[in-house]
Amino acid sequence: MAAIKPFRAIRPNPVFADQLVLTKPQTASVAGEVLPPLKTLLETGARLRPETQAGQAEAFAAINGTLRHLLENGTLLQDEQPGIYVYEVESPACKQTGIWAVTDRSNYTNGTIRTHELTFGDSVRRLTNYRLATGLEGSPVLLAYAPDPTINRLIAQAKSGPHSTLGNHLGLHRLWKIEAPDLVRQLVKAFEKVGPVYLADGHHRFESAAQTPFPDISSLYLSTDELRIREYDRVVLPEVPAAPGALLQQLMRHFDLLGEGSDRSIQPREPHRFGLFLGGTWYHLLARPHTYQDQSPGRATDAAILQQYVLAPVFGIKDPKTDPRLKCLGGEQALPEINALLDAHPGAIAFTLCPLAVSELTAVADAGEVLPPKSSWIDPKIPYGLLMNHHKPTI
Repeated sequence: MAAIKPFRAIRPNPVFADQLVLTKPQTASVAGEVLPPLKTLLETGARLRPETQAGQAEAFAAINGTLRHLLENGTLLQDEQPGIYVYEVESPACKQTGIWAVTDRSNYTNGTIRTHELTFGDSVRRLTNYRLATGLEGSPVLLAYAPDPTINRLIAQAKSGPHSTLGNHLGLHRLWKIEAPDLVRQLVKAFEKVGPVYLADGHHRFESAAQTPFPDISSLYLSTDELRIREYDRVVLPEVPAAPGALLQQLMRHFDLLGEGSDRSIQPREPHRFGLFLGGTWYHLLARPHTYQDQSPGRATDAAILQQYVLAPVFGIKDPKTDPRLKCLGGEQALPEINALLDAHPGAIAFTLCPLAVSELTAVADAGEVLPPKSSWIDPKIPYGLLMNHHKPTI
């Protein structure tokens, strides 16, 4: 089940929304003013201050002051009535639609929501301090549930009403607000009846929320058939250049080489197949059955296979979270970014992976396992500040 609630969202005044939410720099809003994005105004400032008690206190005070100022002068608006929202993002590749609400604290303290990814302790600490000092959530965590006909019907009903639209380089973002008490009640009850709920994206924010006294967390719910997972590839920057022939011999213990080498980039689209860039040539690798058959769901994923049979034993990368020799690149720009790294580091070695399947993600979470860091690049990426949830700061 999922215990969702309506909330009084803070959102940009439509006059300024193009600048406040867009992640690309803008020259001027339609009103003639130049404003930095909300992410710069309300989040990144804390990262730029010294990591000292005094420096962070100044940063948080500045953020709280900026938020008050933007609300007082009408740059930001807070809804008078709480609501639940239908959110839709349309990109050239696909359209995704979900429900944006807040999730009751009980769901992230009693294990109702299933997770699948390790977190970085320092990131959780920083986010916890930010939440306690500002009470601000600029973007939601992403949760997934099995498709439900009742929820689909309620979404379609809500979409028959008026909506707002904002466009940026990520696509068109549309919002429909649901505030009619009867429709809100129906949605709340429908989510109470869904089966397991999976944390798809936002593990650090989710864990930090559990360490604060605030009653809820901003959440976007997508059914699993709306979820989109892209590839998350790896580049190794070895301290000592690898001898291509010797490295291929090592890899052949657990992988088969398919075909001849090529100068064309490889991005696999089938599980257990890998692209390898080594010594100026791309190779296509196929994991041998012993690496994934009779393995638990987490150990059978491609990211885990690469970590267990290549990164740790061959390159000594035992902690992928912190090892500076490992770079993880995902999403639409993964291959261009990989090629840029390969150009900058002639001895670099790239491994490209098939995107994780949604069924793999849920199987890992159901088994209570976790994946290696940076195993899944999940869309949509919601622009910061589209809808914000705010609690009274506690420090």
